[in-house]
Amino acid sequence: MRIIAYTLEDPTRTGHRQRHRLVTTLLDARTCPALELIDLYHQRWEIELVNDEVKTHLLARMVSLRSQRPWGIIQEFYGILLAYNAVRHLMHEAAVAEGIDPRRLSFLDSVRIIRDTVHDMRNARTEALPALYQAMLVLIGQCRLPPRDNRINPRVVKKKLSTYPKKRPEHHRLPQPDKPFLETVVILN
Repeated sequence: MRIIAYTLEDPTRTGHRQRHRLVTTLLDARTCPALELIDLYHQRWEIELVNDEVKTHLLARMVSLRSQRPWGIIQEFYGILLAYNAVRHLMHEAAVAEGIDPRRLSFLDSVRIIRDTVHDMRNARTEALPALYQAMLVLIGQCRLPPRDNRINPRVVKKKLSTYPKKRPEHHRLPQPDKPFLETVVILN
């Protein structure tokens, strides 16, 4: 086990000057530098976006899975995951062509473009399909999201049923950090 201790030097960030510890089984510091692991750990909330994209945008019409039998639910779930990965693959392909990070592209806009293009592809002649595909990638590549805020969130609760401090008015509109997250990390060991 490897323990990476660090602190943050930006006073506008939650956890400023507190000692943080990251525990990992990735032991080789050459292949897995501490700063890279710290950065990846702080990006872990991105997985919540996947849940939102599947549940809210990809399955907008469905409240729950429709299948009534276990094998049908498994099949339906695999179909949902395949559709999600197909959209993400097309977004990645479009982002590579544009030379940008795929996370800067809008999932919802990409789904809409793909649905429209698939409809057009059904009615198109075979010779026109490659051009429609490339046009779809260009449109997806143009659906850019604004840069993400340099997020900070205090560890507080609305009601005092926890060991964390109660949420107060000073927690609502915190000043935004001056530096990107990685510039504030000071590795202690």
